[in-house]
Amino acid sequence: MLRHYDATGLLRPARVDPANGYRHYTASQLSRLNRIIALKELGFTLQQVRDIVDEKVDAGELRGMLRLRRAELEDAVATANARLVQVEARLRAIESEGHMPTHDVVLKSVPSVRVAELTATAASYEPEDISPVIGPLYDELFRRLEAAEQLV
Repeated sequence: MLRHYDATGLLRPARVDPANGYRHYTASQLSRLNRIIALKELGFTLQQVRDIVDEKVDAGELRGMLRLRRAELEDAVATANARLVQVEARLRAIESEGHMPTHDVVLKSVPSVRVAELTATAASYEPEDISPVIGPLYDELFRRLEAAEQLV
């Protein structure tokens, strides 16, 4: 981690031993390291951390960043809670039935869609029997759709 922070310029060591490459830090750098670690644990990117510890972000911006992070975490918690409910439902199903159900029913909300239907019967599935039946249905369908549009 410290090597990465050094490579990105986030936390440079006070000195590097030329013989063994060990990095040495001063006690005064500890507070910067603690801030970096705390901000990383909050989920900020390294670029965001750099901007914050280098004081390129004022208090108002930091408040905004923290509010955004809070909203992201709340969303993640809600998603995790929804998954937890699903896991608990599966566990109850397994415990009551003795096995995992093989079918699933998923209810979803979808936007409404206008549907129009006209039917007729053709003498056979041959194109010469279907075409004369379908052709007039298109004309009738378009006429009805235009009439419906005028009602809206």
